[in-house]
Amino acid sequence: MALPRTLVELFAHGDPAPEDAALVLARDFCPDLDPERTLASLDSLAETLRGRLGHAQDVRSQAAVLGTWFHDELGFRGNETDYYDPRNSYLHEVLARRTGIPITLAVVLQALGRRAGLDVQGVGFPGHFLVRLGGPLGVLLDPFFGARLLDREALVTLARRALGPEGVLRPEHLEPVSTRALATRMLMNLKNLHERRQDHRAALVVCDRLVDLTGLPEPRRDRGLHALALGALAAAEADLQAYLDARGPAAPDARSVRAALAQARRGGRALQ
Repeated sequence: MALPRTLVELFAHGDPAPEDAALVLARDFCPDLDPERTLASLDSLAETLRGRLGHAQDVRSQAAVLGTWFHDELGFRGNETDYYDPRNSYLHEVLARRTGIPITLAVVLQALGRRAGLDVQGVGFPGHFLVRLGGPLGVLLDPFFGARLLDREALVTLARRALGPEGVLRPEHLEPVSTRALATRMLMNLKNLHERRQDHRAALVVCDRLVDLTGLPEPRRDRGLHALALGALAAAEADLQAYLDARGPAAPDARSVRAALAQARRGGRALQ
C-alpha cells in the first residue's frame, strides 16, 4: 500500500511505523523520493540480519550481533564531519549514504531490527536519540556511535552533555517514544537546521507540518515569523495574532511577537 502524502493522513490511522513517518516527512524536500523503494531496501537488509542473528537468544548477544552488523559490515555511522547537512534528516539519504544523525540512524536501526524479529524501540533521550533493545529490562544502544551498548555511566555522561554539568539522569529519559513524538522531534531538528541557514522558506514548510502535527501555538508563531521574513504579510499577521491569542500577554516573548505583528501590519520584514 502506498504511503499517504501527508503526516496528518498518516497519523489518522493510529501510530505508524517510524520509517513511514520519516519518509512522508522527507517527501516535502525530496519530491522524487520513492518510499516503496526505500522500504524494499529495508526489507532486503533485514533478511540478512535475520540470518546473522542465528542462535543469539539473549538480549546482549543480539545487541552485539546488531551493532557489529550495523556499524562494521553495513558501515552506518554518525555524520560527525557535517552534522547539519539536511540529508542527515532524510531517511532514504541516510540509508543510501550510511550516515546521519542519531534520530534517523535510530529509525533505520528500529526498522531493520523489527523486521528481523527483535523487540526494538526508539528512546527520546535528551539531545541524543537512542534505541532500546529487549523491552523494559533490555539494553540501550547508541546508533550514532556504532550502535554500542550504553551502561549507566555512559548515560549519565550523555545526560550531562545535554542538560549541563548538574543534569540528572531521570527514568523518563529512558522511555520509548511514540512515532508522533519521534516525527515531531525530527521536524524540530529540521526547523533548527533551516533556521541556522536562514532558509525561511524551508523553515516555514517545517513549521507548517509542526502546526498540523502538534496543534501548539509555538509552531504557528514561528511560521508567522518566517512568513514575515518572506514578505507574506497577511499569513504572518494571522499566525502571530493567533499565538498571542492563545498564550496571552503573560507569554515570555509576548513583547517581541507584538513587535513582529506590528511590522507585519505596516508592511515591514523581520528575521533578516
